[in-house]
Formats: sequence, structure tokens, C-alpha cells
Amino acid sequence: MSASAAATGSRDLKDLVEEEFNEYITNEMPIRLLHITEEDEKIKFQLVDRDFVRKHFKEKMVPDNILADFAEKRIVDGEEKEDRIKERVKKELKYAVLSHRWLPDNQEPLYHQMSKDPKDVADGPGWKKLERFCRTAKVVHKCEFAWSDTCCIDKRSSSELDESIRSMFRWYRNSLVCIAFLSETADLAALQLQEKGKSGEKAVDAWFERGWTLQELIAPLQIKFYGKNWTPLIQGSTNDRNNRNSKVIMKKISTLTDIHMDDLESFTPGIDRVPEKMLWASRRRTTRIEDVAYSLIGIFDISLMIAYGEGNRAFFRLMEEIIKRYDKWDVFLWSGRRSRYNAALPDAPHSYAAGCIKTLRHSVERAAGYEFGDRRFALTNHGLEIWVLLLQVELEDISEESPDSRCLSFKHDHFKVKVRHIGPKPHDRRWAIGVLDYSIDGEGGYIDRSPARESQINVESPHTTFLLSSSNEHASTRIPATTKWKKEMTKEVVRIHSLRDHVGEGPTLLYL
Repeated sequence: MSASAAATGSRDLKDLVEEEFNEYITNEMPIRLLHITEEDEKIKFQLVDRDFVRKHFKEKMVPDNILADFAEKRIVDGEEKEDRIKERVKKELKYAVLSHRWLPDNQEPLYHQMSKDPKDVADGPGWKKLERFCRTAKVVHKCEFAWSDTCCIDKRSSSELDESIRSMFRWYRNSLVCIAFLSETADLAALQLQEKGKSGEKAVDAWFERGWTLQELIAPLQIKFYGKNWTPLIQGSTNDRNNRNSKVIMKKISTLTDIHMDDLESFTPGIDRVPEKMLWASRRRTTRIEDVAYSLIGIFDISLMIAYGEGNRAFFRLMEEIIKRYDKWDVFLWSGRRSRYNAALPDAPHSYAAGCIKTLRHSVERAAGYEFGDRRFALTNHGLEIWVLLLQVELEDISEESPDSRCLSFKHDHFKVKVRHIGPKPHDRRWAIGVLDYSIDGEGGYIDRSPARESQINVESPHTTFLLSSSNEHASTRIPATTKWKKEMTKEVVRIHSLRDHVGEGPTLLYL
């Protein structure tokens, strides 16, 4: 290689390193961080922006060191080189993130209280927690920078708040370590005692019941759990930074959260397994109702405009985005209150109850190669457009009535079904069952109770359905699209067992 060619290659490599270095700070790291320093064993911290971070690491010769290392390596040009440089940049630009439950009564240090110069820790439990977090990040995990949601976001800026919420999953994933502070758990033994639905010493730590801590649990590549006295739940030389490798902790967390061990050990965001992921969020609570949806956008890898004040419409918009990219009927495996914006969609994650999910984790994936139900459903200006196997049923009995629910018993020539109906008592209605997971046979559809179906999808024989009603006396199972059928709310997902091996009908197009 000539001297001029070598010089050109060196300049190109230098430009590439600089580009990856600057882009990573701008696009992959938090807008603001805490810069941590230690003087005479005292921890000080200051709030800094991305320009400070860039200057700090340049003064430490990080880009120059990366350039020197890659100049000695023979790596082909293109994406491979860019990816390796980016990974090296990420390894050098370390920061820790805090996952915790906020203290009540405005005890947490906020953005406007932070100093842009190194400062000592102020009095108060919130400041003390922040100091312990920064000390742990600096001394134990060797991070000069740290991020906390309490004080590193200027919530007065709508654009900064919007970017922070949209980027938060990525910020947690890119961190060197997530320090998870369980303020109600003394040690590993106390964690092992915790059980869902229990009180006293067996009560579940509130950290497992907050909306935002769900993504903080599964997004980071490395997470370290600390008890209420800031002692690690797992101590010693093993698993010092990453409790994901601790089967003891992860098995217990799996039991408390309904999250499968595979996802706790390594989670990939995306629009898949919708009912299962909604189950993870079903028992969690947020202070702002909009955060029920916003805290899930990273888990589903969805971009959603942040608009505090919209209320529960945020969750409907989340479901809209999911349905645009999801084509499995199991998204309708919900029960309870429907969305005020569309009767076919749930009101909240808790509509996806545990009983709906038990057989689904592997069965739906295994069924992907078979044709079951309509995979082209879509939300339109007329409602949910979906083809169902529409089977008209007769109301036999109403029992166990209460002011807002009652048991309805229906019969069909080939099955019977009893459901707990929610909402106003229906009068003068026609009823039908809309089968979602019917088998496809040419242009038609059918349900059956054959062993072949069970072996294909590895589930019990019941079919999943909508309970439908119509006040139109002329409603017919033979009139597509124009039929005025409405999905009714039920306490449980409605399932039917066919008494015949094969019940066939032509699928009907509905707008719900």
C-alpha cells in the first residue's frame, strides 16, 4: 500500500471513529447524566449534558485509543467495521441507571434542584438514596456517570419529556448496569418469602408492582439487585454485576411477575406474544393513567406520541399500533371492560388475565404454520374489520343476576355455552358466537373437536370466540359487513366445545 493510500485510509478510519463516537452520545445515551466524583471518600455529583460527556471522554482520549486499536486490526470495510467500532464505543462510554420506587410527598430530588457544579449531598431520604446510588455506581461498578429518572429529566420541557419516554427502554438497555433498589426487601431470604396477594412479611415489594419498573427489569443487559440497606441480594465474587445469571433470584422474580425465565435472562423487544406481555403489566400500577401505555412502548418497540392529559386513550392508541403490525387472533384473548373507543379492544392490560395465557406461550407459535382464523384483521373507520365463523345461538336462561352482570346460558345445535355477561342487562337481542380460531378450508371455515387440531396447536379443544349481540331483528349470519353485530363484555374469555367432529360455515365479515 502506498503512503498516500495509507494516509487516506487512516483519515477515513479516524472520521468513522469520530462519527460513531458522536452519534452514540447524541442518539444512544440519555440527554442528561450525573457526573460522579469522589473526594476524601465523599461522593459529589453534578448534572451534565451530552456536550459535557463528549468533552469528558475526548479528554480521556477515548476516540484516539479506539482509533489506535482499530488501526492495527485488519477488518474489512463496511457494516462489520462500523458495528465493531460502535460496540467498542458503547463499552467505553459507561453509565449506570437507577431503578426504584419513588418516595411519597415530593421527597425525591428533582431536576430544578440539581447543581451544574459538583455538590455535596443535601439532607433528606431522597437525596440519601441518590447518594447511595451514585456511590454504588462509582465505587462498585466503576461508572463515572449515572442516570436517575427523578432528576435527569427536565419535565418542564415537553420535547425533552417526549424524547426521554420514547428513548427510555434504549437508555436502560445501553447502560453498563441497572442498579435495582428494592426498598421493602431486606435480603434474599426476604425476597424468597414474598408471594402475590399476600400481606405482612410475605407482601410483594412495591418495585414489582409499578408500571415503569417492568421495562427497567427486562431492558438492561445487566441488572444488580440491592436490598433496603443497599446490600446486594447476591453477595460475593460471582454475579457481581449481573444478577441475570442468578437462577435463585430469576426463578423467584419469574414467579412474582409471570415473566418466563427466557425473557428475564435475555429479552428482545417487539410486537409478538401480545397477551403474554400484557399479562406482565396487568398487575402493575402507574400514577398517571397514560403511563400504562407509555411504559410499554419500548417493550413492544412502538413509537407513540406522548400526550399527557389524553387519559385512557393512550392505551387505545397503543393497541392501534400493535394491531397494525400483529396478525394473530390471540390479541383478542381478553375479557372484562372494553375500550370506550372500540368494543373489540380491551380497556387496560389487566383484561389479559392469567387464565387466558396459560396454554399460549408455545401453542400460538407452533400454530403459526397452520391456517387458523383471520390474519388480515384491521382497524378501520367502521371499527375492527374481521372475518369470524358466525354461529347463531339461542338464549336459554339468565341466572345469578347482579346490578351490572349476570350469567347467560346459550345453546346451538352442536354446543352449549355459559358466560358471565358484564354491563347493562340486554333486552330484545339476537345472539351469536363469533369463532376466532376456526380452521381454514378453501374459502370456508369450520370448527371441530378432532385430535388432529389438538396435535397441530398443542392446546385443548375449546375454540376462542366473541359473544355477539344485535338489536336488529333482521340481523343475519348470511349478510356480511352490514350486519349490526356488537361484541359484548364478558368476565372470562368465551370458549366453546363442539359436540360434532366438524361444524362448517362460510366466514362472515364483521365491523365491530
